Amino acid sequence: MDIIHGIRFKKFLEETEKEKKELEESYKQSKRNKKERTTSEKLQEELEPLPPCPMSDE
Repeated sequence: MDIIHGIRFKKFLEETEKEKKELEESYKQSKRNKKERTTSEKLQEELEPLPPCPMSDE
């Protein structure tokens, strides 16, 4: 019984470590995307400023 529990626990730890690495990579990618998007948005605003929009058609 102990061997079976040990094997299951080892697999659980391996899966947990794999998920942790995936989450870390996802977090890093998210940070990169946010930085790129922010730069892109700033450049877009400089190139094409939005004209003021009227609140109504009156």
